[in-house]
Amino acid sequence: MMFLPESKWSPRYETQFYTIRMNTYTILDKPSPSSDGTTTTFGTDECSLCNHNTKFPAVYYKIEVLRGNTQHTCLRRYSQFLYLSNKICHVTTERDTMHKRHLPPKTGPFHRDSPEFLEERMEGLYQFLMDVLLRPECVNNTWVEAFLELGASDENL
Repeated sequence: MMFLPESKWSPRYETQFYTIRMNTYTILDKPSPSSDGTTTTFGTDECSLCNHNTKFPAVYYKIEVLRGNTQHTCLRRYSQFLYLSNKICHVTTERDTMHKRHLPPKTGPFHRDSPEFLEERMEGLYQFLMDVLLRPECVNNTWVEAFLELGASDENL
């Protein structure tokens, strides 16, 4: 698959091309129940490692993945971005500085409910993702594909 920035992407492109949007977040007070009544975690098992130890309320950033004529949404916490960063820093040319330089700061107890802080952090997380997706050594990485649930789009094709 090939990532294209949103400004260069079109739904007319075939399914091997995709782009992302990230322009909103949600604060969940508790885990969402799934259709079978159990508590659901967001994402694949690999990327959900952070979710099984979640404290609520929690901020989830909505990532829209657009691929061909399909679209799906991933909900991700800051800790999942950090987890992704730690996993992919082993394949980048900037091994030790990638996540330290590109991830925005973690939240403190006084910032969690601040819309300004959450908007700034969302923009920083989006810039981090763009940096990752524009790196040839990262774009087809298994961790990135799991993080964006790119396999979920295959089911709808």
